[in-house]
Amino acid sequence: MKILQNISKNEQENLANGGQKFSRKMSEDERRLHNQFSHYGRNAREWLRRCALLLPHIERRQIWKKKCFSSIHEYAAKLAGMSRSSVDEALRVLRKIEDKPELQKVVEVFGVQRVRPVAAIATNETAQFWAEKAIAMSKNALETY
Repeated sequence: MKILQNISKNEQENLANGGQKFSRKMSEDERRLHNQFSHYGRNAREWLRRCALLLPHIERRQIWKKKCFSSIHEYAAKLAGMSRSSVDEALRVLRKIEDKPELQKVVEVFGVQRVRPVAAIATNETAQFWAEKAIAMSKNALETY
């Protein structure tokens, strides 16, 4: 938070608005539309994260087959707009951490990509340590660590 104290008020507003500077010429209706769009965009990421968490259960029960889809990739693409690589990555990471509830909680809050760097090396004994590191560090810092 000390960093924010050294930033001007305009720069703080710019950061709060997703890096977009607003023209004062924007009407109330335009601002409302922008805010609504931004809200939906943030929610879209949250819902994709939730869909990714359900994929192992859908694959295990083969729900995609029962709903007449040719693969889980087609199922996820048509119903949630997920790409093939994001489905594969989510399934891979979630399989590796299925017995590590600490890391699963991190995935629920931050997404699969946050624990991806440590999914292969985490054990039941070290899961708490890696969960704390995943919460405290960025994905890139975690990969370097």
